[in-house]
Amino acid sequence: MKHLLPILIALTCTALHAQSVIVKGTDAGAVHRSGTGAGSVRGVATAATGITATGGTITNYTITGTNYQAHIFTNDGTFEVTSGTNNIDVLIVAQGGGTPTRVVAGGALGGGGGGGVTTVLAYAVSVGSYTVTVGGSSGAGTNGENSVFDTVTAIGGGAGGLGQSENGGDGGSGGGGGGFGAGEIGSNTGGTNVVGQGKVGGDGNANDPYSGGGGGGAGVAGVNGVGAGGDGGDGISSTISGTASWYGGGGGAGEWNSGDSAAGLGGQGGGGNGGSGDGGAGNAGELNTGGGAGAPAESGGLAGVGANGGSGIVIVRYVI
Repeated sequence: MKHLLPILIALTCTALHAQSVIVKGTDAGAVHRSGTGAGSVRGVATAATGITATGGTITNYTITGTNYQAHIFTNDGTFEVTSGTNNIDVLIVAQGGGTPTRVVAGGALGGGGGGGVTTVLAYAVSVGSYTVTVGGSSGAGTNGENSVFDTVTAIGGGAGGLGQSENGGDGGSGGGGGGFGAGEIGSNTGGTNVVGQGKVGGDGNANDPYSGGGGGGAGVAGVNGVGAGGDGGDGISSTISGTASWYGGGGGAGEWNSGDSAAGLGGQGGGGNGGSGDGGAGNAGELNTGGGAGAPAESGGLAGVGANGGSGIVIVRYVI
């Protein structure tokens, strides 16, 4: 038996190491798992190699045999590297564009543009503080707020255009143009985009039915309002958080004249649907996706209420 004791001790140590849990002294109870299991905690975590970092909600996951640690920021914060150097990947999503409240009768309103989405690969970090700003404070009828990681900025989505020959707002993705009303003149084009972060908004319709354009998405342009309210463009999908998720979808245009022009749908990535029915409100973009707001309905001469664009998100990950 005494000859077996060293072997039993060695096997026990090996088993414990494979499921090791390192808790670093904070009230948040941060955990780093060096095995293959995934854990989600908040506070500070110690990577097996590379860097030790704090900030955001920390989660560990494995994809095709590679272990990652992610820091997910849904509010402003700081990514703090307390030791080591490493290259990180960063996803930055700005707030989506809002949609205005209908004031007087006219054409249909355009959907809000999706927040700009940008991904930075192999961003070198060392000991120090990196400021994180998550856009989300802009209201209905305005462009979305930018999101920032260190020196890299994603631009907020453009606001949807009023249905009174108003263009969509320019932004990360452009807002949809408003539809003309009878006898109105002017311009109703979709807002422009930031190259590499989003797409243009759809144009509003200058003829009956006076449909609005859909907001542009991070991956696909908004649909023009021809015959029906334009759908918002789709955003893009990312697995940087450990789960495939969509970001930066455009908002749908509102219904016009009690169904003469149906409401547009929001794009994948949190885009809100356009409002329907007499005075139907627009639907807000989904939180922490950067989705553009859906536009309110212009039906029965009633004033539909606009909506806010979805707040953004910043996600940092690195190999552990």
